[in-house]
Amino acid sequence: MTDGARAGATDLGESQHVTQRFGLLDALRGVAALVVLAYHLVQQHSLSALPHAGLAVDFFYTLSGFVIAFAYHAQVRDGRLSRAGFARARARRLYPLLALGTVMGFSVFLGAVFLRHSVSLRDALLALGFALALLPCPLFPQWPTAFPLNMAAWSLAFEAYVNMAYALIARFLSQQVLLGLIGLGAVLVVTDIAHFGRLMGGTDKADFAFGAARVVYPFFTGILIFRWRRSPTRQHPLLALMLCAALAAALLIAPERGVGLDPALYDGALALLGFPLLVWLASAVPLDKRMAQAAHWLGLLSYPIYILQGPVLRLGVELARHAPLPAPALAWAQAVAVIAVAWAATRWFDAPVQAWLRRAERRRHAKATPANQAQPPFPPALRSSRS
Repeated sequence: MTDGARAGATDLGESQHVTQRFGLLDALRGVAALVVLAYHLVQQHSLSALPHAGLAVDFFYTLSGFVIAFAYHAQVRDGRLSRAGFARARARRLYPLLALGTVMGFSVFLGAVFLRHSVSLRDALLALGFALALLPCPLFPQWPTAFPLNMAAWSLAFEAYVNMAYALIARFLSQQVLLGLIGLGAVLVVTDIAHFGRLMGGTDKADFAFGAARVVYPFFTGILIFRWRRSPTRQHPLLALMLCAALAAALLIAPERGVGLDPALYDGALALLGFPLLVWLASAVPLDKRMAQAAHWLGLLSYPIYILQGPVLRLGVELARHAPLPAPALAWAQAVAVIAVAWAATRWFDAPVQAWLRRAERRRHAKATPANQAQPPFPPALRSSRS
């Protein structure tokens, strides 16, 4: 992305359970993932199009902090979930689809090895190792991206990094410490914008370290938003639709071209104020049954759409070299393919893998815990979820 992408992004995991409590957040996650898909489709023809769509990643990070605070914080803080248990839970939720996207990207990348002979198999395998380890690839100077097999993986790398940091400090995350981290994150955001002239960084090898400037503020602000969340109001279908439309519009418009607004100011306002406000508002808007079902599917497919779109789009471009299509037809075909692959991967890969990992975790927990001291192998909030 988002990464953002995830975009990406982004928390692109706890979808099913969160729909039961914060369905509109799932809908917003899905909207952001679709914006990222549109962004990458348009970028195939114009790198300057949709200049703010990449901020979907920053929105994903805000959601991540909120959802992790909801799903895990009480258990981690009270010692009911160890740091290692939290790390396993996050890896279990995020890594299978990330690994699948990486292997898909590697499969497409092999074309450069065997068809174009522009990359050695040794370097391709090294790149695969770096990607699976969530480390930026130092190879291939001809390509600036930090994760050449699946570009969106950069945002998941920083999601993993901030999750590890959170696991270390969660028990000490008082309000004062949290506000201090948010203040530090805000300084990093401003520094990033001052350096680039807009909020960016993290995607390429040269600016990979700037990904930290994009994750600290939104992640810990998301935790604060959860602590300061409002009680749910009555159902407002129109308000829910308006908030989804507001997110899409904020990511798709280019006010510097229409009204001459400084892109640095726009990016900063969205990241520091707009996205947190949107999450805070949306967390208090319950959905009716029909909208909740739609939100569930948007949330369920958001992560696979985000993390699998890169290899699918790249394959589409390669195929189009041999069977040219008009640009609109190619874009629609690629979009349908991404959504179809995301659905198939969710149903026939991720769901079975998640079920197997949950069973393995239960067996591990049963062996480690005496019968008279048995504890649930997952935080209570997650025992019925896909996490």
